[in-house]
Amino acid sequence: MRKYLFKVGWPILALLLCALIIQMERNGVKYEATQELSFIEESEYSEAVTSATECIVITDSRDAVSDIFEEMMCFVLDSMRIPYVVRDLSKGQLLEADLEGFSTAVITVENWDYLGETLPKLMQWVRAGGRLMNTSTPLPTTSFQVVASQLGICEGGTEYTGVSGFHVSEDFMIGADADRLFHYLEEGEEPLQMSLAVLLDEDATVYMESEAGVPLIWSKEYGEGRFVFMNETIVGNKYQRGFLAAAYSLLEEACIYPVINASAYYLDDFPSPVPSGSGQYIQEEYGMDIASFYLSVWWSDILDLAKNYEIPYTGLIIEDYSDLVEAPFPRTKSTNQFKIFGNMLLNAGGELGLHGYNHQSLCLEGINDDMQYGTYKLWPGKENMKAALEELLAFSQNLFPQQKFKVYVPPSNIISKESIEVLTSVCPDIRVIASIYLEAADTPAYVQEFEVDEDGIIHTPRVVSGFVLDEYQMITAMAELNFHYVQSHFCHPDDVLDEDRGATLGWSVLSTYYENYLAWVKEHAWNIRNVTGTGMGIAVQQYDALSVDRRLEGNKLTVRVGGFSGDAYFMLRFTEGEPACVEGATLEQVTDSLYLVHAVKDEFVIRLGDA
Repeated sequence: MRKYLFKVGWPILALLLCALIIQMERNGVKYEATQELSFIEESEYSEAVTSATECIVITDSRDAVSDIFEEMMCFVLDSMRIPYVVRDLSKGQLLEADLEGFSTAVITVENWDYLGETLPKLMQWVRAGGRLMNTSTPLPTTSFQVVASQLGICEGGTEYTGVSGFHVSEDFMIGADADRLFHYLEEGEEPLQMSLAVLLDEDATVYMESEAGVPLIWSKEYGEGRFVFMNETIVGNKYQRGFLAAAYSLLEEACIYPVINASAYYLDDFPSPVPSGSGQYIQEEYGMDIASFYLSVWWSDILDLAKNYEIPYTGLIIEDYSDLVEAPFPRTKSTNQFKIFGNMLLNAGGELGLHGYNHQSLCLEGINDDMQYGTYKLWPGKENMKAALEELLAFSQNLFPQQKFKVYVPPSNIISKESIEVLTSVCPDIRVIASIYLEAADTPAYVQEFEVDEDGIIHTPRVVSGFVLDEYQMITAMAELNFHYVQSHFCHPDDVLDEDRGATLGWSVLSTYYENYLAWVKEHAWNIRNVTGTGMGIAVQQYDALSVDRRLEGNKLTVRVGGFSGDAYFMLRFTEGEPACVEGATLEQVTDSLYLVHAVKDEFVIRLGDA
């Protein structure tokens, strides 16, 4: 019916649309300025705090998997602000005295035979009250079999089983749904042999299991202590960090760690020159050309979604789609749609950033030759790059004089370090660079972490993209909600024209998939802050500066915060009990055992009660 109405009513709609555009141009779609967001100055941070070392990370450089998980686990602990030391067993076994003073321990070793005499000492340490987790499925060696029953395994553990997907407990991770099966693999791929086939004691608590019911993450009380066991091995994927952080948070009665708490949505190549002509799938579904579709259907739907889900979009300006990399760079004369789209986005609470004079990534001939991508060109020198950026900035300032352009997204998510210097010299208001979080296949992408450079540039990588998110992206989105409590997504208007990005499905289907993702985020991270690109930059600034001293004494959790700039956010997990009262902060429940903490003082206290 929708297709029919568009085809029958299109001549009338076209006349109304033309009248609307003429009226908009006459009156001007003007941006009503709102209060400008300000970055945090160095003088605004409180002094850093120090904390006693809590965790010992046990590695062995003879074990190849250990090296991978040592690096990953140390990144997780640094991000959670958990003080730790690393002990390499290849340089000598641990003594009982070496474990004194630590409340938690993490094994990154795959071959537990390397643990030697350290293994029984660890078991005794846990029995006396220590908390121990591993980071990946151990090899089914003799040493592992000797302690398997203490870890909660009552049967099995001698053979691997194929796992292609998993269920996650809703209480364990934000974004989980007990009825949903997340797939590790693409359809048709062979299952990875990554988990030990085991049955567990009745008193073990399972948080994640395979599609066939194989336990993948569980906890087990042992004496006065606790094991958290990871029976899965995913190497080389950033999303594993979220699972490691969630597992670590199970070790103690209360675990608190800082988070970013921000969600941002970016529209790359928007506003930009609108493609002329017709697109096959648009024509088939709506019977109109691309320009008309963008204004009357796509943009209308995008604005409706922004209103319904309270999303302040960040649009990234492209002035021209030429392949010019040598001056002069002529001014784009047709600006009506730039003004209309840009000011409507701003009036909807959004922000405009810079993407490029054209879509040629900022990489230099003779310096960044290894970063050339597809048919795109390298820039022959910094002066040409500078001239193009000057034209882009002047063009954008002329159209949107009340905007300061603080956010930059690299075309194709590619930029070199040398070119960042050129960018910030021409565009001094740029403080935020938003490229990507995950490695891109066959693309020399600029991959980032959520961090702030010494020169003040704030890195805010986009985590997922497109209107149709595959399983890999969904797992990563869930992992990042649990690791940083962050959501960051980008798409392009021309996704609806690209078969590789789902164009064959048609916009009515693509928009439904997109709304499903928005609804998923809103359902599971209902209290996350919806921000612009600049807002994301400020949130990362707040997070990056934090240091934490946490002390759990009886039922009293005291947290001192360094690098405090007025407020800060934390994720708090209770494995036993629940919060009874809080001083200096507020709590919002996210799952049965996870709470978002908003600290309004640089020291706050949470008292625990019985569940």
